[in-house]
Parts: sequence; C-alpha cells; structure tokens
Amino acid sequence: MILLKSDMPPADLKDKKLVFLAGPIMGAEKWQIRAAADLADLDVYVADPRQEKRDDFDYDTQVNWESYYLARADVIMFWLPVAAKEVSGRSYAQTTRFELGEWLGRTDFNRRLRKTVVIGIEDGFAGKSYICKRCEKTACSVFDTYEQTLAEVRRRLTMSGRVFFTADTHFGSARALTLSRRPFASVEEMNWAMVANWNRLVEPQDTVWHLGDFGDLTFAAHLNGQIRLVLGNYEVDEIKRNPAYRKELERTFASVDFSRVIQTSDAATLHLSHKPSACDRDMFNAFGHIHGRQKCKPFGIDVGVDGNHFTPMSEEDLLFFKCAIAGAYDEEVFC
Repeated sequence: MILLKSDMPPADLKDKKLVFLAGPIMGAEKWQIRAAADLADLDVYVADPRQEKRDDFDYDTQVNWESYYLARADVIMFWLPVAAKEVSGRSYAQTTRFELGEWLGRTDFNRRLRKTVVIGIEDGFAGKSYICKRCEKTACSVFDTYEQTLAEVRRRLTMSGRVFFTADTHFGSARALTLSRRPFASVEEMNWAMVANWNRLVEPQDTVWHLGDFGDLTFAAHLNGQIRLVLGNYEVDEIKRNPAYRKELERTFASVDFSRVIQTSDAATLHLSHKPSACDRDMFNAFGHIHGRQKCKPFGIDVGVDGNHFTPMSEEDLLFFKCAIAGAYDEEVFC
C-alpha cells in the first residue's frame, strides 16, 4: 500500500489500483488511518483526504486533490460511522452525503454504476434507512460494519481482470471529430472525454483489445489496463510510410497484430479485425472502421467508440449482442 500525498500523482498510477477513502472527517473517528493500515499488505494506492493541519493549507487545492483522485479511483470506499463528537455550526457528514449522492447518480444507460462504490453505514448513523432505500435502485449493497465494508473493498481490489473491446478512438484527430460528427466542442475535449470514459470502466488489471486507428500514441499512457492493438488502416498506412513506426507501436502496446482469434468466457472463439471485410464468417467477429454506421451485422459487431457512447465495450455486453444476433434479431435488423 502506498499512501498518496498532496503532491503530483505518481508516474505509475495507471499501473496500480487506487482506493479513495470517502467518508466523514470532521466529528468522526479517524477510521481512515485504520483503513490504510488494514490495506497495507496490498500493492495499491490509497487516497486519504484526511490531512494533518498545516499552516499552508489551501481549501481549493484540497478540493481539487480530492476531486482528481475520486475520478481516478478504481474503488471508492464510503464508510459512514456514527458521529464521535458534535462540530459546532456543521451538519455531520454533510460533504460525504453530497459525494455519495453524486457517485450513485453516475450510472450508465443500464443503470449500472460507472465506478466501483462500496458503502458501509454503521447502525445508528442518522439517515441510514433513507440511504439504504435509495441504494436499492443501484447495483450497490450497503454493509453494516466496518469489517464487512473493508472485506468487500479488498475483494474488489484483488479481483481478476475483465476484457473490453474498442476501436477508432482517433486521439488527436480533427478529421474524426468533424467527419464522424462527434459531440465535442474541440479535439482536446474529445480526447479527455474518451480518457475519462475509458478509465471509469477499465481497471489496471483489465485487458482492452483496441481494433485499430488509435491515433496519438501519447494518450496510451493515460489509459488504464493492458492495451492490445489490432492494426487499423491508419496504422498500416503509417507503417508503409515509416517502417520504424511498427517498433513504436510495439513499445506502446502489449501486443500488435493484423488480426487475432481469442477465446471468450463462453468458451467460444472470437475473431478480431479492424475492417468488417476482413472478418471470418465462420465465427463471431468484433470489428471497427465503420464508426457506428451499422453496429450489428449477422456475423459480428462494431465495437468502435462512435457506436458505443465513446466508451470501451465490455465482454459481457459483446456476448449479449452475440446472443441477440444469433437468436433474436431477424431480417428486419439486417435488411
């Protein structure tokens, strides 16, 4: 465990998991110190907003620090203990209640949380029944003890990796922004929105198959997970112009292939290629290149960002569409 301080983020932050200790500070027991000690055996970063009093304390700096690490966290641990003492002129846990509501509201179109949030509320905490009731509409369970909450946090931090698919990010490309009519005001906004969407879902131990046309390679350093590249037409064209570019790709990504066949969790094979025309019709396929212009085909699915909310597609969602294409979609879908 490495405790993050109020300075610049470490260079290897994207390579380790990060847990943020969210919960009341003023009027509360110093539970964050206990939690950090209980996580000390794990190779993770811990962001603890409880800071020692300093003469140079700056409120804006502190809020910005907390906001940054809340956004980057793989797991947010909310532990809401009963108040240890009253604080004059302040409602107990007022900031925590706001943050909890904010993160519970961040769900995707399937009403799943876009962040791993673990909640524990001690019996006797004011408003516990209401919070538990509101959590029923989310994927979150509420634990009653610190020990139960910490055990779930540890489980989430040590879970094995998931698999995601994406394509056609075109980081840094004004042409992609314009021709694909992406809903961003600028290339910079597009770039960082895709980074944020990616890191809300993908954790450091996950694998992401990127099916070509990545764009500006410097953005790979900002993205969670092990990225495996299937070459797109932009990469192929650049390699033809500059053969040394292949080495740059190999330094950037965990693997580089023209196409790939992998096994999915349903024990079936999945063919990966950039273009639909390169798909193997004897198996299911994932591809990009067409920028969401036809998400589903009889033989596969477009996993590119333009047809998937500018976010990687999980293997779970890919297999859902695979089953739907095989058994539910008819000629009306593909005519």
